[in-house]
Amino acid sequence: MADYIVNDEKTAAAAASTMNEYDIAIAQLRKIKTDLDTLTQDGYNTPSARNDFQPFVEEFMGSYEKVTEGLTGISAYVKAVGDGFNKLDTDMGASLRG
Repeated sequence: MADYIVNDEKTAAAAASTMNEYDIAIAQLRKIKTDLDTLTQDGYNTPSARNDFQPFVEEFMGSYEKVTEGLTGISAYVKAVGDGFNKLDTDMGASLRG
């Protein structure tokens, strides 16, 4: 038989922390993107930069965005686990009271 340990405070804290990290990651991504866009406008604007570097940066940014977007799903899942087990426990206790 399985043992279940679910702490709703810890799951809520982990979900909040993950979303905080998401916000930080998105802010960093935007800064990096702005810096690189500025660079390719007036600091590294060559045929190679336009044809090779800029598409490379765009691909990297898209991949990074997918990773950071995954954090929202992880956060929601962890929060739902804590909330779900808390509700189940409450409902089970209530069922004994009639």
